[in-house]
Amino acid sequence: MKAPQSELAKKILADPQAAQQLRAYLASKNSRSSLSTAVPPDNVISLHSEQEGTVRYRITVVPIAA
Repeated sequence: MKAPQSELAKKILADPQAAQQLRAYLASKNSRSSLSTAVPPDNVISLHSEQEGTVRYRITVVPIAA
C-alpha cells in the first residue's frame, strides 16, 4: 500500500477520530469484525480543525484502472 500523498489524507490520518472512522469503514468492507463492531460503519468521515470547524467527507471507493 502506498503512503498517502494528498494533504487531505494526511489530515484524516492525523485526526484520531477521523482515522478511526476510516478504519471502521475499511474493516467493514473487508469483513473483519475487529473494528466493524466497535464503531458502526458509515461512508462519511467528520474532520475537525480550528480554521474550518467540522467538515464531513463522503468516502467513495474508486477501482484502480487496469
